[in-house]
Amino acid sequence: MCLPDGEGSEYMVTDTTVLSSDLARVAVEAAVLAPSIHNSQPWRWRLRDDVLELSADLARAAPVADPDHRQLVMSCGAALFNAWLALRAAGVAVGVDELPDGPDIAAGRLAAMRVVGSCPPASGDVALAVAMRHRHTDRRPFDPAEPPVELIHGLRRATEAEGCWLVSLTRPDARVELSVVLAHADWIETHDPAYRAELLHWSRDDPEATDGIPRGAVIGSDTPRQSEFPLRDFDVVGEAGQRLREPRVERPGVLILGTDGDGPAAWLHAGRALGRLLVMATAAGVAASPLGQAIDLEATRTLVREATGGFGMPQMILRVGYPDLAATPLPPTRRRQITEVLDLADGSSAD
Repeated sequence: MCLPDGEGSEYMVTDTTVLSSDLARVAVEAAVLAPSIHNSQPWRWRLRDDVLELSADLARAAPVADPDHRQLVMSCGAALFNAWLALRAAGVAVGVDELPDGPDIAAGRLAAMRVVGSCPPASGDVALAVAMRHRHTDRRPFDPAEPPVELIHGLRRATEAEGCWLVSLTRPDARVELSVVLAHADWIETHDPAYRAELLHWSRDDPEATDGIPRGAVIGSDTPRQSEFPLRDFDVVGEAGQRLREPRVERPGVLILGTDGDGPAAWLHAGRALGRLLVMATAAGVAASPLGQAIDLEATRTLVREATGGFGMPQMILRVGYPDLAATPLPPTRRRQITEVLDLADGSSAD
């Protein structure tokens, strides 16, 4: 078996019918790279009887911003996609059983993965596995150049492959409506003491912290940041990690990811779609960051739904664009050790 090296450039087919502890480590090392609400990393993995199981870690929930655990389950769905992708890039065919114990995420597993055979990875899977290692959230101003229409169409097809839908918000009136909704939701959260206390709980000043929102990810400006869409303010301690000296007016691309239904199954699909979309965008050189405050609140989520035509349920709003090549590269956001999130039932170490 050949696993991804530092650049992810070498792969070969793994001839196996068993999800071994080595493969479990490969999958979970990729899974923990997934985005999660406040970088809370709310997942637990367990290898049992050749089955890699994913469960929600509700001890790492954010009950104020995410009272129904929708974003928590989406975070786990993105991690599930990463795990699947890593195994596919290693030449392993994987079967995934979602919510095998039913929709109660507190009592049951979110997913169970097992090896169903070996097959050469598609070239697209290898490229996405490489991009997965470089993906990160970028809240800084983007380059004015717009992502090509062909890429947006490809991202739409990718989300549809996961049972979801994607809307690119291009109509001027719809963008104005969304901007107003975001501003309203942002005001509500900013003036909610419980929300700010929760945000402070997940804020991290220690550069060695392995979870939470690192200070380096907090963007500040010496003058008001001029953006078509209000960005969530993570600066709850009055000290931004990065300063924008000459902020320009931003008009990013906006994508709204949604599902036909709602509930744990839909949230899991939305997370998988989000994971696929983000690594595809990264492979194309496009960065993204969430505009989630309008979906955190049920009242404003309904308004977002109306802005997208009134069908389905919006699950995520993303601003997308090309990163500013003149900006300093962002350091990777640290993750918890694999020993903290993976339980090997045979008692061996996950190191």
